[in-house]
Amino acid sequence: MLPCQASCPRYREGCHKTCDSWKQFVRENQIEREKKKKYLAFHTERCGAVIRGCTRMMPSFGYH
Repeated sequence: MLPCQASCPRYREGCHKTCDSWKQFVRENQIEREKKKKYLAFHTERCGAVIRGCTRMMPSFGYH
């Protein structure tokens, strides 16, 4: 089910393929997903750097 299906008065089957509002919605979601991907990549690298530093200082840190 499309998010606009219940609220758009002009909704009809297949209209999302040409709808400007739908295209804008998709663009905004794509931008948001890219921001989240960059955020996760940045923080994953930072966390990895901290863990690598800890294991260098305390080699037994990574092993239980």
